[in-house]
Amino acid sequence: MSEKALCEVNMTYATMRSYFRAAERARQHLSGFIVFSPASFDKEYSVESRTYAVSSDNKAFRPNMGGYSIYASSLDGSDPCVRLEQYMASEYGGKNGWQIERCYMMSDEVERAKALMRTEKEHER
Repeated sequence: MSEKALCEVNMTYATMRSYFRAAERARQHLSGFIVFSPASFDKEYSVESRTYAVSSDNKAFRPNMGGYSIYASSLDGSDPCVRLEQYMASEYGGKNGWQIERCYMMSDEVERAKALMRTEKEHER
C-alpha cells in the first residue's frame, strides 16, 4: 500500500481560520502557514522569512477565550514567537498591516479539518 504524498493546499485566511476554529472546538490542533507579501515590508526578505508556521492552538481560534492572540514563528527562525494578529491587516494590523500573499496547509491537515467540520455538521442535525 503506498502512502499519499503530502502537498500544500492553498486557501484563504478565512478558510484556514474556520478550519482552526473547528479543530479547537473538537479539542484537536491543526497547523498551517501564512506567507506575507513582500510589499508588506520596507526591505527584502526571503520567502522563508515571510512565511509563518501557525497552530490552531492560539486564543484567536479557541472558543470561550478571554484574550485574542495568534503566536507564530517564521520558517527560517529569524522571527520566533511573534504575535501576528498585531501586524496582520486582516486582523488588528490596520490598513498598513502585513498583507497575506497566501495561506496553506498540508493535505493531511486539510483532510483532518474537513472531517472535523463534517462531524460538527452531523452533530448539528
